[in-house]
Amino acid sequence: MHLHWSREDARVFQLYAVGLHGRRYPKENAGIRACFEDLGTLQLDPLPVLGRSHDLVIQARVDGTHPGQTLDLIHKERLGFEYWDKVLCVVPIRHFPILRAFMNAGGEDWWQARGQRIAKKHPGAIEDVYKAVKKHGPLSSRELQELEIAQDEHRGWKTTKVANGALEVLWNRGRVSISHRVNYRRYFDLIERVIPKEFLRARTPSPDQLWVHWLKKRVRNVGLLPLNGDAEAWAFLRKTRAAKLPEKLAKKDELALVHIGGIKTPFLAPAEAEEMLEIARSVQFDGQARFIAPLDPFIWCRQALKKLWDFEYAWEVYKPASKRRWGYYVLPVLCDDRFVARFDGKYDRESKTLSLSAYHKEPGGLAHTHAKIEAAFQRFLKYLGGERLSFGKADKYLGTRASQRVE
Repeated sequence: MHLHWSREDARVFQLYAVGLHGRRYPKENAGIRACFEDLGTLQLDPLPVLGRSHDLVIQARVDGTHPGQTLDLIHKERLGFEYWDKVLCVVPIRHFPILRAFMNAGGEDWWQARGQRIAKKHPGAIEDVYKAVKKHGPLSSRELQELEIAQDEHRGWKTTKVANGALEVLWNRGRVSISHRVNYRRYFDLIERVIPKEFLRARTPSPDQLWVHWLKKRVRNVGLLPLNGDAEAWAFLRKTRAAKLPEKLAKKDELALVHIGGIKTPFLAPAEAEEMLEIARSVQFDGQARFIAPLDPFIWCRQALKKLWDFEYAWEVYKPASKRRWGYYVLPVLCDDRFVARFDGKYDRESKTLSLSAYHKEPGGLAHTHAKIEAAFQRFLKYLGGERLSFGKADKYLGTRASQRVE
């Protein structure tokens, strides 16, 4: 199936596909449940600067949420489970049979190899940890330390305890699962005590079917997946691209291949993309400015983002300060079908103050004094549980992107 769209069509479609247009989610927990199910994945990251990235993904779509609420609810109600997707993600529970097939095949390659190294250097340690989880679980590495189980040093990509690596190996293989988190610390339990029985008993796809299901899922996650480039967005699925699986599925009308005017790279979209586009076109934009998370599925495809949206974004938290162009923890600002700004900020819980280090208006975008931006910051303060917004040293950065640089 080949489709030919304008950039405007592609933009409104993608916004609809990722839940940023044409969907009215209820507030608070009900909205989290519905939004998480629609998104199909949330990429996890430990940095709690403005809440964590997965919290920020939800706040852009659902009112009345707060940092920490989303993952707590997902684990408490078994709405999803943590495993590899693009990278480490929390995935709706209905997708468990698909990813169980990946677990059964040994999981992620690096962790398979690490499991072999641990087994060779520390014989019996992995099974000792498994038996401890079976007897005492759910537990974390802290409880294993207290139980004095597998506490020898082990060198992986960093030096850690054997027990820590063993937990990861067991999780990668699907023998244990993450039951919940406390202050973001993971607690592991036997997978049969975490995953509901109907999903444990469900038929897992064959290895070939796994890649078909997973590719279709990834396309739905981002709305439009570029056929070429953006290797990070193809994590775990690069061999499907090498094997021409996307083209094969497009030929059988199981995916759509979208050609966008002015862009050489074709994009993959769900098979029902035309129907989705009609719905997206029929809904008026709500005029609300939204703050987009650094790891939002909407901006996973950074190269495509620049081509389709004329917006260049790099998450600079791991760059030295001297090499950052925009700032440490920068959030893009979306309003209707365009990016209008980006800002860098941090939140102080004691003073309940959101401090902006910089606010960069895009050319033709919206200034920080615009009513839509002011309303967006007030909603963001409610999400944070804050009371004050401080521009502080950001005053000298309140301009357009062409003239600004974060020091």
